[in-house]
Amino acid sequence: MSDLGAPQFGSSTGSDPNGSDEVRRLRILVVGDVFPWPARDGYRLRFSSVVNALSGVGDIDLFVAAWEGEDDVGQPPNIIGRCEVVVAPLTHSSLGRYIRTGSSRLPSRILWRSWVNSQREIRQFVRKPYDLVWYCHGDAFAALGDPSFGPAVVDLDNLESRVIRAPRIAFIKMSTRNEGLARVLRLNIGALATWVIIWRDRLLWSRLQRAISKEVASTVVCSEVDRKRLSTKRVTIIPNSYDDPGPPPGPLVIAPILLMVALFTYQPNLDGARWLAQEVLPELRRLVPNVTVRLVGRYDERLPAVATVPGVEIVGEVDTISVELRKSRGVVVPILSGGGTRVKILEALAYGVPVVSTGVGCEGLGIITDHHAMIRNAPLEFAAACAQILASDALCESLRSNGRSLYQDHYSTEIVAAQVRELALSVARHTKPEPRNDVG
Repeated sequence: MSDLGAPQFGSSTGSDPNGSDEVRRLRILVVGDVFPWPARDGYRLRFSSVVNALSGVGDIDLFVAAWEGEDDVGQPPNIIGRCEVVVAPLTHSSLGRYIRTGSSRLPSRILWRSWVNSQREIRQFVRKPYDLVWYCHGDAFAALGDPSFGPAVVDLDNLESRVIRAPRIAFIKMSTRNEGLARVLRLNIGALATWVIIWRDRLLWSRLQRAISKEVASTVVCSEVDRKRLSTKRVTIIPNSYDDPGPPPGPLVIAPILLMVALFTYQPNLDGARWLAQEVLPELRRLVPNVTVRLVGRYDERLPAVATVPGVEIVGEVDTISVELRKSRGVVVPILSGGGTRVKILEALAYGVPVVSTGVGCEGLGIITDHHAMIRNAPLEFAAACAQILASDALCESLRSNGRSLYQDHYSTEIVAAQVRELALSVARHTKPEPRNDVG
């Protein structure tokens, strides 16, 4: 793409309090790989919150390279100027995917999608350079980033190298009377190929994340923990946030109901649900026989396969999460892998609902165990903490008060939005586009 020239600030909208310099609204392009509304999961909540914050300092154009089958693309809110959604589907040839995988330095999630139409459309969409281009996900930047669009910020809300977990597999599997040798070999070869690709992706995501952070004006992560993991310069911490629903309206729920809110098509959440149902719940039901664990969020056929056990109710998506939170005694976050920070914990703290989490689940949030939430990593200890939540009103009142204070002090929408706007203004006014190296 030809050089479009240096970015120009948008039209004047007023003057500063001292009357010296005109206040200019920025021209901002936001590029993502999902449509952020409705904000039905943690990633969309962060994405939509960032867009709302950016609208306070600029005029927003939105370009989305959506996954094939994305079925909830609606009308964008009035804070969006121009908007275009283009499907970037998976490539259909399995053989072609594996051939490309062997010769590329890109992770399979990026490599196995067809970005050609999106790349063509975004070049037509960008009429002149922007003051700021905000990429939501490393995928969007790696596939669609172009220095001529304007100075770039890339939000690595999850460090993908931390999300991926290699499965435990048996490479040698004895045949049974019902399995022939050829079938056994096919199963093991397939398992081995999956294992190799997963480990390859972990390595390549780590390299790609560092390459991106060295190339753009600023890389954004959710916490100090992820900043240290990325270990590069030009990294800005912008935590997740949540709209304040107001203080808890009434007394503690008495019913022994625990809630897990998650997108269960996301592998770390599915793994957590499996661990909760199969490792934690048997002990918890021994301690509290009438306990109910409600799983709320989008799911596919994999969830019933791991979570259809006594004491578990699969609810699916709901219109209003507040109803579920208001009738639950506590929220459980049994996450075993991943980066970033869990918006669902912030949601629970905001509503004043006690939380039991693994260390990974609440990582990066500054939570002090047994003060803001209960942190337990072993199945029996996690079950015991859940039983304490269900039994002790004094413990619950302490957790809900301290947890909500933590949320108000650090994670409210207003506090985080100010950080987004500060970064946007700093990058737009002090950074010029630089020649881009191929990160692929």
